[in-house]
This record gives sequence, C-alpha cells and structure tokens, in this order.
Amino acid sequence: MMRTPSIVSNSVKVGVSFLALAVSVSIPAQAQHLNYLSATAQETAVHKDNLSLATETDVGQAIQKRFIDKSISEEFEPQFGSDVAMVARAAYAQRVFEPIWTRKGANSLKKAYAELNVFGIDDEKLRFVQISDLIERRFNGKSPSVQAQADIDLTAAWFALATRVGGDLSAEGEARVTSDSTPARPLLVESLTEAGQGQAQKTIQDFEPDHPQYEQLKLELVRYQQIAAKGGWKAIPEADDSLEPGQQDLRIPAIRERLEAEGYYSGPSLFDAVTKFARITFSESNTDANANEIEDWLVTYDEGLEKALKSFQSHHGLAVDGVIGPKTLKALNESAESKVRRIIATMDQWRDQRDISGRYVWANIPSYTAEGWANGKREIAMKTIVGLPSRKTPTFSDEIEYVVANPRWYAPTSIVAKDKLPKLQRDPSYAARNGYSIYDRSTGDRVSAENVNWSDPSSAQQYQFVQAAGAGNALGELKIIFPNQHAVYLHGTPSEYLFDREERAFSSGCVRLEHPVEMAEWIAGGSNSARGIEIAEAVESGRNSKITFDETTSVHLTYMTVTVDDSGRANFWRDIYNRDSEISQTQQFAELYTPFEERVSEGGDEVRTAAVENAVSVATVR
Repeated sequence: MMRTPSIVSNSVKVGVSFLALAVSVSIPAQAQHLNYLSATAQETAVHKDNLSLATETDVGQAIQKRFIDKSISEEFEPQFGSDVAMVARAAYAQRVFEPIWTRKGANSLKKAYAELNVFGIDDEKLRFVQISDLIERRFNGKSPSVQAQADIDLTAAWFALATRVGGDLSAEGEARVTSDSTPARPLLVESLTEAGQGQAQKTIQDFEPDHPQYEQLKLELVRYQQIAAKGGWKAIPEADDSLEPGQQDLRIPAIRERLEAEGYYSGPSLFDAVTKFARITFSESNTDANANEIEDWLVTYDEGLEKALKSFQSHHGLAVDGVIGPKTLKALNESAESKVRRIIATMDQWRDQRDISGRYVWANIPSYTAEGWANGKREIAMKTIVGLPSRKTPTFSDEIEYVVANPRWYAPTSIVAKDKLPKLQRDPSYAARNGYSIYDRSTGDRVSAENVNWSDPSSAQQYQFVQAAGAGNALGELKIIFPNQHAVYLHGTPSEYLFDREERAFSSGCVRLEHPVEMAEWIAGGSNSARGIEIAEAVESGRNSKITFDETTSVHLTYMTVTVDDSGRANFWRDIYNRDSEISQTQQFAELYTPFEERVSEGGDEVRTAAVENAVSVATVR
C-alpha cells in the first residue's frame, strides 16, 4: 500500500464557480474502489462550467485553450491513460486553468528528479527529462503559449515520476484490489496542487510503497550503491577443491578483502597486517618468527574468516558450513553492481504489489519462506517447499477462505501422468501401499490397480487417484485454501526432512508449509480463538473436516530474490526460476582478482612469499 498523499487546504482563486468549490470540499478524502479516477457528473459540469469563465492571466487563457481544443487529452492520454488525464483536467479546472507550478514547486520537482537513485529508479527516460529547461520556459518563456505548455509539461513530468515511484496510478494491476490499494482521484488532484506550490519532493515520497521491506531495501540500496561506487570487489579465482577452515590457500587475502567489502568480515585488517609485515621486515628487531606468524595468518582460513563466511552463507540461502565450494564461490563472485540491480528490481516489485497491507500471508518463492504479517509487523514465519523449476509455483494474490483438516488428495492428471504411471507400470501394488483409491472417471466405479493397463498414456486422464488422509498423505495434516485458477494452495507434507535443506524446490507447484497448523491458527486469529481451537481439534481427530474462516485473509505469492531480515541486512536468494536474466553477464559477476605469479613449492616458503605479495597487491588497491 502506498502512503496516502497528505491533503492541504488550498485557497480557491477568485472567479472559480461555487459548484467547483462545493465539489472540491464534498468528495471524501479516501481511496475509491475501481472508479476512483472516474469523473462524477458534478465534476464534469464543473469542468464545462469553468471552461467558459474568464481567466486572470494570459497564461491561464492559453492553458484553458488547450482544454477547449482537447489537445491536453492528446498529450496525457497516450502516456498515462484517460484516468490520469482526468486528474490533470480536474486540477486545472479547480484553478480556473491558471498555472499549477510556482517557481518553488518547479525547483522542488527538479530536486525530486535529482534523487532518482534514492527511489531505486534507474530509468533513462526519466534521467534525461530537462526540468531546468521547462522551468526556464515556464517563467521566462517568450509568449503565454510557451509558458502554458511548459506548465503542462511540468505536470506531465510530475505524473511520470509519481507513476514510476508508486506504480501505475490508473491500472489495478494483477494483485487483488482493496479499497485503499491506490490513491483516490481527489487525493491525486490535491497532491498535484501541493506539488506545484513547493512540495513536489514530499508528494513523490508519499507515493512510495508503505511496507517495511521496501523501506529497508531502500536503505540497503544506498549501502550497496556506495560499495559499487568504491569499486565493489574482485571475484575469487576457482580451484579444483573446496576450501575448508584451517586450510591454507593463496586466495585467502582476496577472500578476506571480498567479505570485508560487503561488511561481513570485521577481524584484523588486511591492510594493517601488511603494514605490520612491512615494519617487521625492515626493522632491526626483525625475527623470522614474527614474519612467519604474519605470513601464516595471511594464507590461513582462520576462525575469524570462517565466522564471516558463515554469515555470508546464511544471507545467501547457502548451507552454513563454512566450506567455500562452487555454490558459495559463485555467490561471492556476484558483483556489487548486480546486487544493486537486484535490489532495484525488488523495489519495483513492491511498487507493483501495491495492496500488500493489513493482515496477510506472504509466501516468497526464492527465500522458501511463508510469513504472517499484521499492522506492518511479522508475527509468524516458517520454511516452505516450492515448485520445481519444471513445475513453477505461480505468483499472484488472493483471499484465504477455509482450511481442510486431514485432507484427501485428488492427484491432478499431470502428476498422475508424470509421477504415478511409471511407478504403477513397474509395480501396480504401489497404489494400495501409498493409500490411493482409483476411480474410473466415466463411471465413478472404484477399480483395482492390478486390472488397469498403466502402459496406456490415456489412463492418466481415464482414472482419478484419491489418496486417503493419513501419515503418508501428500498434503500432510492440513491444507489452506484460496480458490484460484492455478489450483495452488498451502499445505503440509509427510516429507518433513526436506525442510532441513537450504534449497527446497521440490513440489509440483503448491507451497508446502513447515508448520501448516500453526499458520492456520494464526490466520484464524490465534490458537486460543474459537476457529483456532476448532482447527486444532479437527486435525487431532483424524477426520476429514472443512473449517471456514469468519473473515478472509489476503495471501501473496511473490518471487523476490532480495529480502531484508530483522537486522536490516539484505538476503540475496538464488534465482531458482532464472527470472533475473535481464541482468547482464558483465553485471552478474565481478572482475576476476588476479594475484601475482603463484610460486608453489613443496617446502611452502614460496607459497608464503607469494601470499604476502598478493596481500600487498590487494591492500594497495584500497
């Protein structure tokens, strides 16, 4: 949900019709559903009425002329749609077509455009909007017509930025629409007017998503932009074997530098160690023992570095084992620029989500998590299992309506064809052993698996598989339903051991919950609520039961590869469905760290010498 633009009282210019004044103060200052931008009959009358009024200035007359000849619609509708064009008409009509933009307001809009990075916007079209040129034409244009057009262009520039920051101001989007999902038309009119009076920066900020994740991403974006501006980090060269704690490796100085650059390593400074080594080397009190101690530290994967590496792994969806294997190395070698792009992309997803507010369940696919949120706070969280890359979990929003305790599973035809037929071809007793009853779809009669030709591909469509409730049921002890075209829902699983894995894309599209009963109780209002108690008792009874919630709860299935934890640090999840392909290869991976010539001998002396040279190289770059 976007922040509601604040409303300020604006003086009504002399000459505006009484009807215009009445409309401007009588429309409720709250979001409208579906038709929030549509003109009312009264406002249409106001618009027509004011078209015939005399304006106070030549610039106002020039603006009015554009409304009369409808050229304003030709300018706004192709770019923003008829709804937003209506907002522009209403805003100018309220002012009897006098200019909206003061010099203070125009300069504030210029500052807002200068802050595109702060909003997480990387848009070339917006970057090259010449606000300075519009300001010059608005206030020093050679004719009223030029000044009028500049004022209208400033309004268009404000709409362009507001739309980019807050999402489409007219379209409802794919997410479920709520009564407060978008700012109402009266609020947009007031916000535009407020911007023109000098509050453009503030009004643009009001359109940002009002969600803790977005706000924390915005802070992390600044941090990663600063890291990228300083040069980011170098990629670590590959090796034949994984690197484990306690081992020595010439890449250790580069690994320390890499983790330090992103804020994970806070142990002894590599630069300080090299400086200390230099002092010892050229000191009269130099001893081989001192030099060897520093040389050993430079190439040794010690406890301080292991702690930093494990923290890195935990924030990248990796096994937290301290081992630098292929997956960890690939994550380490993602560039700072790529992470900036991923944060920006995720901020855009929050803009598109728009209506994620109130009490809701958020299941994010790449992070394998489902969370219950209320009043802007996370109240419950658990691990999930999501769809295989070949059977992707879709992204959409809906309303949770009811749960089914001890559910039967009606296996979809696609799963029967892909998973069950091969097993039945090998062993027809598979059905009985796993609790499946098989029914002929044409007659409804129950059949024996031993009497069916499972080699016939059409048998998947001909027979319905129903798995009885029980310990082996594919849905576990409970399923949470939000009827949708994808036939996707939240449910338990008998394969609870899979939750111990870091990567959990194993399902056929539905989202499996680590603790489905706890989530259902939370949706019901808590384990001590009437519905919560009913759910627990139904599950415990072992009987197949349907419990309908007193109120629906929103559910959002998203695909965001960056989330922020409670400490404010960004988590970068693996792109399991390869949806971040728009990030170029040059952005994805950092430039390779190239050490001095690696001189290795069995004695090890040359290893340490090379490591010192490498460390000096790394530290000097700083």
